[in-house]
Formats: sequence, structure tokens, C-alpha cells
Amino acid sequence: MQKTIKQSTFVIDCPYCKAKVAALEHGRGSKSGVIEEIGEPFAEIIVVGECPNCETMLAGESHQVGFEGYDSHEDRWTDFVRIYPKPPKVFSSYRIPRVVKSSITEAERSLQANANIAACVMLGRAMEAVCRDILQKKSTSKTKSSSSKKIKPIMLGQGIKKMKEKGIIDERLYNWSQQLHAFRNLAAHPEDITISRADAEDLQIFVYAIIEYIYDLTDRYEEFKERLERKSK
Repeated sequence: MQKTIKQSTFVIDCPYCKAKVAALEHGRGSKSGVIEEIGEPFAEIIVVGECPNCETMLAGESHQVGFEGYDSHEDRWTDFVRIYPKPPKVFSSYRIPRVVKSSITEAERSLQANANIAACVMLGRAMEAVCRDILQKKSTSKTKSSSSKKIKPIMLGQGIKKMKEKGIIDERLYNWSQQLHAFRNLAAHPEDITISRADAEDLQIFVYAIIEYIYDLTDRYEEFKERLERKSK
């Protein structure tokens, strides 16, 4: 009797089934070594497979976070994060603060783990960081030399209103921001609430849109104006 060989699987988020699935593995690649600058080991795996339900091709990556005999009793890896299809959003502007980037990354990971409440908290954190960067950076630099008084960090609700007043965002973005603010407040407090994945994904799209509008498109517009000026000369 011929022995049946069980196909390997890996757990990953399917964007169409909107759930974690045991994807059928078709291939993988791995890389490991030592980061010379800091002398620490690293390892990563990329796996390709398909969803057992909708048969969508899926690719995910995992990074080793614990090394047996070095900093852990056993090898430990992160959960697989989907990089295809619908990979995490990448922005081009160098002006985006690190806290904004880390917050939207955590929100993406939360969504892929179906942790919608956690995703809303991180999206609110990202938006609040944008408000502080845009509204307080210039005022902070002006007051450093004239006063030693510590400036109170601007909060999300206040920041949204000020960006609307200054014309940084329009009425539609303002209304969407209000919804993000409401969801973030609900998610950040110990209330018995449920946030759907669809709502969390809509809020994620909004945060991506406003970051791209404020940073990426502004950079592209400035580059466009510089090219026009050079041509006119």
C-alpha cells in the first residue's frame, strides 16, 4: 500500500477569505547569518503557497527572534506576515516620523492576526503622531530659544480640528478623521465592544491616504515645482 505524504502548511492571513488559513506550501527560501555591524545573528524565511479555501496564491515572511544557545533556550520565529497579495503599504517620503511608520506596521500585523481593536489603537497612534509632527514641529523650534516652558503634546481630537482649521485636510478627510478618533477612543478603553475587520480596514485606508497626502504627494509636488523652475531658467 502506497504511503500518503502529507503536504506542509503554514498559517497566514488570506485577504479574500479574511481569516487565518493553513496555506498549502509550494516552496520556500531562507537566509541567515550575522549582522557584522553589531555582531548579532539574523534569519528569515519566505514561503509561497495557496489558500486551501479560495486557492489564492499567498506568500509570507517570518523572522527569527530567538536563537537557541545565543539569547534563547530554543529557536523562536514570528508569525508569517503576508507580503503577497496586497503587501503592506510602502511610503516614499523621508519626512514620515519613525513612530508613524512603526504604528502603521503594528496595525497591519494586528489586522492580519484579526486583532481589529488593536489595529484601531495603532492607527489612532499613527494619526496622532502625524498631528504632532505637522502642527507642533515648527512651533516647538520657535519657542525653544524664547522659553523653557514644556509644550503639552497635542492629542488626536485636538490635532484633527487644528489640521482642518489650517486647511491641511478638507471636510471629507476631517469627517473620516472623526470616525477614526471615535473608534480609537472605544478601542483604547476597557469597554465590551466589537470592531469588524471591514471597519478596521477602512480606517487603515484612511490613515494611509492622509499620510500619502501630507507627506508623499507634498514631496512630489515640490519636486515638480523645482523641475518647472529649472526648465523656465
